[in-house]
Amino acid sequence: MIVWVILFFVTGLVLIFAEFFLPGLVLGTLGCLLIVISTILGVYHYADYALFIIIGEMAGGCVGIALGFWVLLHTRAGNLIKQQEAQTVESGYVSAESDLSLINAEGIVLTALRPSGTIRVGDKRVDAVSDGVFIEEKKRVHVVQVHGSRVVVEEIQDV
Repeated sequence: MIVWVILFFVTGLVLIFAEFFLPGLVLGTLGCLLIVISTILGVYHYADYALFIIIGEMAGGCVGIALGFWVLLHTRAGNLIKQQEAQTVESGYVSAESDLSLINAEGIVLTALRPSGTIRVGDKRVDAVSDGVFIEEKKRVHVVQVHGSRVVVEEIQDV
């Protein structure tokens, strides 16, 4: 009887492993079913070792799934589903262009920065954020950082 238990278990692992390369949930479902049948047969015929059989079958199933992922990610088929290059600014992947001409520019607060609002720099309206403090309307500010569409300003203190 041990031969059937091992045969169902190994066949179940092979079917689960095959599911990674022939997806459709059929092979994986059959593989899981065979592992459950193997567990039931093993526990039924070898009741004294039930805990070891259950733990061993579960561990074997987890190892089979992990092995399937590992093999899939290290084959040509896995390379087809993985991203091959990083999305860098140099490659053109940007959400918003940084207007670096705004750095150190002075402007006037149009809507209170609590901590975000609108400022006017020259004749341009710019959405901006303060560095955490509230800045009221009509105060003078200067731009300290620009990261994409995020413009960080600080209030200019009058002396």
